[in-house]
Amino acid sequence: LKVIHRDKRLLAEIKRLEGYLLAELNVKQVVFEEREQDYIHLYAKPNAPVLGKRLGKRFKTYKAAIEALDSAALDRFQAQGRLKLKKETFTSDDILVFREAREGTDAVSNRFISIALDCALTPELRQEGWARETVHHIQGARKEAGFQVTDRIRLLIYATPGLRHALDLHSAYIKGEALVAKLEFVEKRDVAEALIRDCTSFKRLKVDGEALAFGVQVANP
Repeated sequence: LKVIHRDKRLLAEIKRLEGYLLAELNVKQVVFEEREQDYIHLYAKPNAPVLGKRLGKRFKTYKAAIEALDSAALDRFQAQGRLKLKKETFTSDDILVFREAREGTDAVSNRFISIALDCALTPELRQEGWARETVHHIQGARKEAGFQVTDRIRLLIYATPGLRHALDLHSAYIKGEALVAKLEFVEKRDVAEALIRDCTSFKRLKVDGEALAFGVQVANP
């Protein structure tokens, strides 16, 4: 996730919430980007209720001039807080600055902030996702079996090769999240089926098209 804004102070304030963003949005990294011009086009509109009353019949002329301001002029306006047009001086109360994503970027924006989210799934991210989903199902099986929250378990797993590799890579995560005292992978499906059925609770399902079967039981003290 990229959080994009030209104001360093604003980015510093948002950075204080980085841990919250990581957890709530399930992203791997948050990057704070000051080069707003690479992602965002600025445009402006007059604050019509304010300027209509102030300018009267001249409002239409100034409206066109304000809407014609380019990003560079709006950058200066935001930095200085004031802008002079046709002998009239305007402040941030008079001119509203908006943001829109440049074509070819992944950014989205509103009047206040812009973000860009890279949703490309690498093989590593996909494998991590499989491990997370597997833990979710194991936790469900624990609950259905009536295990105590603190019970440590024995976990038997059969998985097709791609999923098996992912679960191997993330075995420490699985053990920690599901309180697994003993994790065993069973290579042959027919053997696995017999062993898993003898467990207190067992599941057969698919994770992103990969076959998964597992059984759980309370580990011996």
